[in-house]
Amino acid sequence: MGIENAHHSKVFSGTGFGSLMGLVAMALGWPVQAQTDEGNSFGTFGASVTIASDYMFRGVSNSNEEPQIQGDINWSHGSGAYVGLWATNTNFGGPGNSMELDPYIGFAGSIGDAGLSYDVGYWLYTYPGSESDFDYSELYAVGTWTRGDLSISPSVWYAPNYFGEDFLDGVEGLAYDLTLGHALPWEMGASARIGKQTFHSGGDGLDYLYYDIGVTRAVGEFSLGLRWHNTDDVDAALIGDTDLADGRFVINITRSF
Repeated sequence: MGIENAHHSKVFSGTGFGSLMGLVAMALGWPVQAQTDEGNSFGTFGASVTIASDYMFRGVSNSNEEPQIQGDINWSHGSGAYVGLWATNTNFGGPGNSMELDPYIGFAGSIGDAGLSYDVGYWLYTYPGSESDFDYSELYAVGTWTRGDLSISPSVWYAPNYFGEDFLDGVEGLAYDLTLGHALPWEMGASARIGKQTFHSGGDGLDYLYYDIGVTRAVGEFSLGLRWHNTDDVDAALIGDTDLADGRFVINITRSF
């Protein structure tokens, strides 16, 4: 996301980070519930915790180039319906902006036996404790075609009011990208993505490209990742400090339950 004046609160300051740590603690205690039988009509619970060297969102650092800790708790049903809550620390400008808390809901499924699948849903970005109204939502649709070890996945994300009333009020956002993935030996995988964030209804001149490429490796119950992120033509009017959109490597470790 990223907005102007991105150098205020410390990443790990304020009550927001305490709430995030509470969510992570819940996730760490989730394994028993996560074992719910998939065949049970009630559905299945899951969770994950990630620690990363930066919080990158469409090529822009949302943690002021500092470390990120994120947690996710979700529930899914055999019908394809799912709902969850995702949280992370942030530092992109303005008093109280130290946490992002995002509920989401969606539906996913497959189409025949051709290796085609889809995922559609609604994602709400909220910033508890912020003195500004940056809350906003996106509708998304993701399609994936898989053949052997190769996958191709286009996606589109539409925001009717990008980044809330106190930033780009009334400006629509539309992001679309394409991700290529390939399984590798030794429980590794590689993927590359290229996308474009566009703005409409008053956001002229703010469009930019984003892209990233990286590898992951499963190690027991953990996943290790290394990824290069970069952008092209990011305007300072959008993120304040264009250094936040410079190319960088990000490392992460994820534990899923």
